[in-house]
Amino acid sequence: SIHSVFLQHAILESGMDVGIVNPHEMIAHSELEDDMKLLCENLVFNQTEEATDDMLERTTYERDCIAAKKKNLPLPRKPRGKMPKLPRLQFDYDKVAPTPATEPPLPTSDVARNHVPNSYLNSKLTMDSITAIRAKATNLTPLKLDHAQASDTYPESFPHFVRGRDSLREYITSLFTSRIALYDGAMGTMIQNYAKRNRLEEEEFRGDRFVDWTTSMKGNNDQLSITQPQIISAIYKEYLEVGGSDLIGTNTFSSTTIAMADYEMEDYVYELNYESARLAREVCDEVTAKDPSKPRFVVGAIGPTNRTGSISPSVEDPAARNVTFDELVEAYFQQIVALMDGGSDILMVETIFDTLNAKAALYAVGEYLEITGLDVPVFVSGTLVDQSGRTLSGQTGEAFYASIRHAKPMCVGLNCALGAKHMTPFVERLAKCVECFLHVYSNAGLPNAMGGYDETPEDMAGQMKLFFDNGWLNMVGGCCGSTPQHIKAIREMSEGYEPRKLPDVGRPKMWLSGLEDLVVDDVHNHLGLPFLNVGERCNISGSIRFKKLMMAGDFGTAMDIAKKQVEDGAHVIDINVDDGMLDGLAAMQKFVKIAVTEPEVSKVPFMLDASKFEIVLAGVKWCQGKCIVNSISLKVGVELFKEQATLLKKHGCAIVVMAFDEDGQAATASEKVRICKRSYDMLVNEVRFPPEDIIFDPNVLTIGTGMEEHANYGVDFINATKTIKEQCPYVKISGGISNLSFGFRGVMKIRESIHSVFLQHAILESGMDVGIVNPHEMIAHSELEDDMKLLCENLVFNQTEEATDDMLERTTYERDCIAAKKKNLPLPRKPRGKMPKLPRLQFDYDKVAPTPATEPPLPTSDVARNHVPNSYLNSKLTMDSITAIRAKATNLTPLKLDHAQASDTYPESFPHFVRGRDSLREYITSLFTSRIALYDGAMGTMIQNYAKRNRLEEEEFRGDRFVDWTTSMKGNNDQLSITQPQIISAIYKEYLEVGGSDLIGTNTFSSTTIAMADYEMEDYVYELNYESARLAREVCDEVTAKDPSKPRFVVGAIGPTNRTGSISPSVEDPAARNVTFDELVEAYFQQIVALMDGGSDILMVETIFDTLNAKAALYAVGEYLEITGLDVPVFVSGTLVDQSGRTLSGQTGEAFYASIRHAKPMCVGLNCALGAKHMTPFVERLAKCVECFLHVYSNAGLPNAMGGYDETPEDMAGQMKLFFDNGWLNMVGGCCGSTPQHIKAIREMSEGYEPRKLPDVGRPKMWLSGLEDLVVDDVHNHLGLPFLNVGERCNISGSIRFKKLMMAGDFGTAMDIAKKQVEDGAHVIDINVDDGMLDGLAAMQKFVKIAVTEPEVSKVPFMLDASKFEIVLAGVKWCQGKCIVNSISLKVGVELFKEQATLLKKHGCAIVVMAFDEDGQAATASEKVRICKRSYDMLVNEVRFPPEDIIFDPNVLTIGTGMEEHANYGVDFINATKTIKEQCPYVKISGGISNLSFGFRGVMKIRESIHSVFL
Repeated sequence: SIHSVFLQHAILESGMDVGIVNPHEMIAHSELEDDMKLLCENLVFNQTEEATDDMLERTTYERDCIAAKKKNLPLPRKPRGKMPKLPRLQFDYDKVAPTPATEPPLPTSDVARNHVPNSYLNSKLTMDSITAIRAKATNLTPLKLDHAQASDTYPESFPHFVRGRDSLREYITSLFTSRIALYDGAMGTMIQNYAKRNRLEEEEFRGDRFVDWTTSMKGNNDQLSITQPQIISAIYKEYLEVGGSDLIGTNTFSSTTIAMADYEMEDYVYELNYESARLAREVCDEVTAKDPSKPRFVVGAIGPTNRTGSISPSVEDPAARNVTFDELVEAYFQQIVALMDGGSDILMVETIFDTLNAKAALYAVGEYLEITGLDVPVFVSGTLVDQSGRTLSGQTGEAFYASIRHAKPMCVGLNCALGAKHMTPFVERLAKCVECFLHVYSNAGLPNAMGGYDETPEDMAGQMKLFFDNGWLNMVGGCCGSTPQHIKAIREMSEGYEPRKLPDVGRPKMWLSGLEDLVVDDVHNHLGLPFLNVGERCNISGSIRFKKLMMAGDFGTAMDIAKKQVEDGAHVIDINVDDGMLDGLAAMQKFVKIAVTEPEVSKVPFMLDASKFEIVLAGVKWCQGKCIVNSISLKVGVELFKEQATLLKKHGCAIVVMAFDEDGQAATASEKVRICKRSYDMLVNEVRFPPEDIIFDPNVLTIGTGMEEHANYGVDFINATKTIKEQCPYVKISGGISNLSFGFRGVMKIRESIHSVFLQHAILESGMDVGIVNPHEMIAHSELEDDMKLLCENLVFNQTEEATDDMLERTTYERDCIAAKKKNLPLPRKPRGKMPKLPRLQFDYDKVAPTPATEPPLPTSDVARNHVPNSYLNSKLTMDSITAIRAKATNLTPLKLDHAQASDTYPESFPHFVRGRDSLREYITSLFTSRIALYDGAMGTMIQNYAKRNRLEEEEFRGDRFVDWTTSMKGNNDQLSITQPQIISAIYKEYLEVGGSDLIGTNTFSSTTIAMADYEMEDYVYELNYESARLAREVCDEVTAKDPSKPRFVVGAIGPTNRTGSISPSVEDPAARNVTFDELVEAYFQQIVALMDGGSDILMVETIFDTLNAKAALYAVGEYLEITGLDVPVFVSGTLVDQSGRTLSGQTGEAFYASIRHAKPMCVGLNCALGAKHMTPFVERLAKCVECFLHVYSNAGLPNAMGGYDETPEDMAGQMKLFFDNGWLNMVGGCCGSTPQHIKAIREMSEGYEPRKLPDVGRPKMWLSGLEDLVVDDVHNHLGLPFLNVGERCNISGSIRFKKLMMAGDFGTAMDIAKKQVEDGAHVIDINVDDGMLDGLAAMQKFVKIAVTEPEVSKVPFMLDASKFEIVLAGVKWCQGKCIVNSISLKVGVELFKEQATLLKKHGCAIVVMAFDEDGQAATASEKVRICKRSYDMLVNEVRFPPEDIIFDPNVLTIGTGMEEHANYGVDFINATKTIKEQCPYVKISGGISNLSFGFRGVMKIRESIHSVFL
C-alpha cells in the first residue's frame, strides 16, 4: 500500500520510470481503501507528526488479521485513525465579537453588580448563624465590629479610599489596572527571623493567657496574634512601610477549628481571626493616614487546613477521609465571620493544594455574603507542588481555576511551594486563561537542605522580571523565605511595568474540570464531532457488568470500567448508582471518593447522575473539580426546582435540566421547547444561573417501536434542539443516546448505526453538544454502509412507513450474522434495504403543468360530457329491464313517472333550477363551489324521536295494508313510507325548513330485495323506493316553491344491504359468501329504477362498509345510465368503522376512493360510525386526494352506553368547525343522532366559510387499490427503480410449488406464498390458476375470496391473470379493490376485444393488453408498436377507456437461445417500449420478465443478472 501511493506520485507526477518490485504483490492505487490511502499519503509525504504511529497501529491490526485468519477466528476491530474535526453549528450569539473587559467577572448578587460599598457596620449583621459564632468568642476585651470611616475622611477620587463610602470592587479594579499592586511576604519567615534575634520559645507562645495549657504551643504562629500582638503588628507594619505592600494578609493561615485541633484551641478560632484582622486593620489605617493616596487593605487569609477532602489518609483505603465538605464549610464560615468582624477588606482563600478544600471555603464565603448582603472581593491562590504543575490533589492550574471560577474571584493566582523561576510555565498558562486579575506570591526559591530559602531580594526580584516583561500579573508578593526587603526589591523591579490586561469578554463557555480542565464548547470527540462524550458504562442503567460490581461492592474493578471509558474517548464519566437494592447515598459517595484518587479516571470531569437529589448532592461534596449534575427539572415544582438550582450554583456545578414539568415528560418538539424555555427563563432571570452551565435534556425517546406516536421522536428531538439553542443562548443540549434505539437492544451494530445518523444531524445541523454514550462502540457517520445509513435515516427521520420493519429485518440479519460467526457458519444473505430512488423517464405529456378544475371528473357518456339535462320523463324509459321491474310494482295508486317542470316555472339563471330544462350536473357544480351545501340528518333518529312523543308500535308499522303480515314489522323504518307516509313527509319537511337542507335523502336505506328479505318484503321494494322518493319529491317542491332561489333536491339513498361481498359469514370458511356480485347488482338495479321513477334527482351510494357492495351498486347505476341515456349525478359515501380509519372490509379511505373513482362520482365523502372529531384525520386525508367534491355527514359523536348520541347541536357544529376552517368540504350534514336542530347549527356554523376548491387537473395516473391504495406512476420498487413489481409466484406458470398447492386445493398454504411475495417487495400479486387439470373458474373465485380476507395479502392490489376471459371476470367480481386484468388482445377480433374492454371499464379495472392481433404475436419492434398503437386508438377513442389504466405487454421473448433470429428480442422490446410510450400517452408497459432468460433456467444468479441489465 505504501509502495502504491509512493509510485503513483513518483511515476505520474515526477516521471519515475523503473523499479525493482514483486509484480505479483503490487496493488493498484485505485484498489486502496480510502483510510489506507490516507495513512500512506501521510507517511510518504510526512504530512502529520503521528504518521508513523498511525501506520504502526494499522500494521498491528493487519498482523492480527493474518493471525485471526490462520486460526479461523473473527477479525479484530479495525483502528479508526484520526478523524477530521467537523465544524460546530453557529448561532447568532456565537458570532458576536469579543469586547474589552472593564472589570473581572462579577458575582451575581445585586450588590456586586451595582458596586454597592460594604458598609463596614458589622454590628448590624445579627443573623442567627453569625451571632451564634460571636456568642462563643473568647476575646477578653469588647468586640469592635464596625470599621466604617466618615465619608469625608479622604478625598473622593481615586487613588483615595474611604470604607463605607467607596466600592472596594471598583477601587481594586482601578488599582490593578493602573499598576502592579504589591502584596506582602511571608509571616512565618518573619516570625522565624524575629526568633533569631529575640527569645520566642514555648513561654512566649503561651504568654500570660495560656501558661497552664496542656499541649505544646510553640510553632502555633497564629496564636501570637493573641499572646504577642506587638510582634505581629510590627511585621504587618514592616511589610507596609519597608516593603510598600498595598495589601497585607492576616496571620490566620491555620485559624480554623480543624487546624487548631492540633493545639486543642478550637474554641479560640474566633478570637484568633478577629485579633489578627484587628491588628492588621489598625496598622493599615495608621500607614494609610500617613499617605492617604496609597490606601492599604487587610486581606483575611483563609488557609487550606491540615486535612484534605480529596486525599485519603489511609494507604489501605482510598475511600477514607479525615474531614467532610460540610465540616470544612462550618470551620471556614466561623473563620470568615471573625475575619470580617475584625476589619478585613478582602477574603483570600490561599495556598490551595486540594481544590475541594478551596471549594468548601468559597462555599462558606458565598453563604456569608448571601446572608449579610455584602459585596466583599474574594481572591484565590493555588499551590502547584512541583514541576508537574499540579496541586497536591493532582489538578493542573487550569483545572484548579475552572473548579473555583464560579465564585467569581476578583483575583486568582499561585503561591508557595515553588520559586518564581519554577513557576514560570504555570503562570504563563494561567495568564492565558484566567478571566480575572492574576497574582503570584512565590517562595524565595526552593528550600535548601536546612529548609531555609537562599534567594536574596535582588535574586527574587530578578526571577520575577519575566512575569513583568510578559505582562502576566496584576498583583505580586512573596511567600516562604520572603521578607519586607524582598517585597521592596520586587516593588522596585515592577515599577514602570504595565499590569496584566484583562482578557476580552467573549461568549461564555462551559468550563469543566477533573484533574484537567475541559472547555465543552471547544471539544471535538474521537469521531471529529463537536460533541462531548459522556461515558455511560459507570451507570447501573447503562452496564449490567457495572451493576453487578456495585451490588458486590467491588469498587476496584468498577474503576477499571471507568478507566476504559476514558481510554475509549469519554470526556466525562457518568456516575449513576440508582438501584432499589443499593444504598445509593453511600455508594455514590464511596465511588466518587475512590474515583478522585485514580488519576486515569479523575483526570476527566464527572457527571453525577441520580433520581434523588440528595444522592447527587452528596457526590458533589466529594468532587474537587467542576462536575455536571444530572438532573433537576420542574416536575418537582417551581420552588423546589429553583431551590435545587440555587444550591448547585453555589457548588459551581453545571446542571442537566430534563424537559419535564408538573404535567410530565415532553414528547413533542413544541413541548420540549416550551418546558426548556420556561426552565431557562427561571434559571437565568431568577436564579441567575450561568446559561453556559445549563444542559437541557429534551428527552431522547425510543423510536422503532412500531407505535405510530413514537415514530417522530427522533425528528422532534432534533428540531427541538435547534429551537432551544436559538431561544436559550449558550445552553447545551444533551440526551441519553441509548434510549433512542432501545427497541433494537442486543445488536450493537444496529444501535450504534442509528445513533451515528441521529448524532450526525442533531450535532451538525441542530447544535446538540453532549450525549451519554459508549465511546468504544460509536460508529462514525462516514463508516456506515450506504444501505445502513439509508435505513437509519428513514427510521430517525420517520421518512417511510416501513422504516421500523426495514430496520427489524436488518436487525434479524445482523443477529443471524453474530450467530453464524459464533458457529463458524457462512454469513446469511444480507437484506437489501431501501435503495435510492432513480428518476422516472419523462415524456412530453409528463411535463404539462396542472390546470385549475372547473368541475369534478366527468363520466365518459356524451350526455354527461355535454351536460345534457335529465328530461325527467321516465315514462319514455321503456327498456325491457325497466318495464319488467315496473310490472312487478305493488303500488295501489297509478305511478307518476314524469317529474319534469315547465321551462318557465322559475327564472333561468342560477340559483334557480327547473327540472328538464337545466343540467343538474352544472347546478351542483355552481352550488358546491359557491358555498358549503347542506345535506339532511338522521331519518332513524327522527323516527325514534317521533316514537317517544307518539305511538309507533307494531300496529303502526303494519298500518291497514299489512295487518295480517306473517313476520314482525316493527323497526322496518323504510316501510313507514307506505304505512305512515305523513310521518316521513313531516321529517323531510323539518330537515328542509328547520335545518335548511339543500338536499334530502330518501327513506330507503334498506330498500333492496336483499335487506327486505328479513321482513319477507322483497316484492315491495319497487313500491318502498318509489313512495319514499315521491314523498321527498313532493316536499322538496313545496318548500322550493316558497323560495325558488333555493331549490331543494331529492337524493335517492342506496344503502349497503345487510350482506357483504368481501366478508365471509363463516368463521370456518373464509371463501364462504352469503351474496354474489351479480345478486347485488340485480337488487341495486331494481332499487335505482324505483328511486328514479319516484322523482329522485341524485343517486347516493351510502354508508359503504364493504367497497365491493358499493362497486356493485355503482355497476348497477352505470347500467341504468347506459340504457336510459341519462346524466344523473352520483354521490358515494364510505364508512370508516373506527379509529383505524378503515372500512369494515379493511380498506383505508384512500383505497376506498381509488376503488370507486372509475364511476366518476360528483361527490365523495364519509358518513356514520364516527363523530366529526374522530373523523378529522381521515377527512383531511381524503381532502388531499379526492378529485371531485367532498362531503361529511357524521354521527352526533360516539354512541353512549344506551346506544344514543349525546352531542348537542352546538357540540356537533363546533366539532365540524375544523372542517370549515381548513376548507375541506363542499357538502355537510348529519347521520345517527342528528336532528334538524343539529343541521341548523351546522348550517349557521358553516356560513361565511369557503367551500373546498377542486384540486388542479394534472396528468392522469393509474390508481390501484387493495386494502391500501397505490398510485402506479409514483411507485419505486425495492431496488429504487420506477417500476411496479408484479409478484409471479401465485401463478401456476411461475411457481411449481404454487401449482402443486392449487392441485391439492391447499389454499391456506398458497396464501403464505402470496404473503411472502408482498414481504419481498411485490406491489401487486399476479393470480393465475390456468391449468388443464384444474377448474379455473372455481379456483380463481376461491383464491380471490380467501385472499381478500387476508390483510397481509389483500393490502396490495391483484392482477387477475387467465387465458379465458370468463375466469378473470369471475375474479373481478370478488375484488373490492381496483385490480388489473391480464389480459385482453386483438387476437379475439375487434368486436370481442372492445366488448371485453367495455365490460372491464364498467368494473373499474386496469387492463393488460398483449401485443397480439388477428395475425399472431408481435416479435419485432415495429410490430409491437403497430399492434399497441392500433389497440390504444380503439380503446381510447371508441371504448373511451382511460389511457392511464392501459398496460401494454409487447411480449418479452427469450434471448440467448443460439438462434440468430432471437438475439435481438431484448433490443426490440426496449426500443418498442419507448416508441409505444411516446405514441400512446399515459399507458404503462409491462412484461413477463422470466421469459427473457428462459434458456438459462436453473441458475438464478445468471437469470436475475440478465433481468437486472434488461430492466
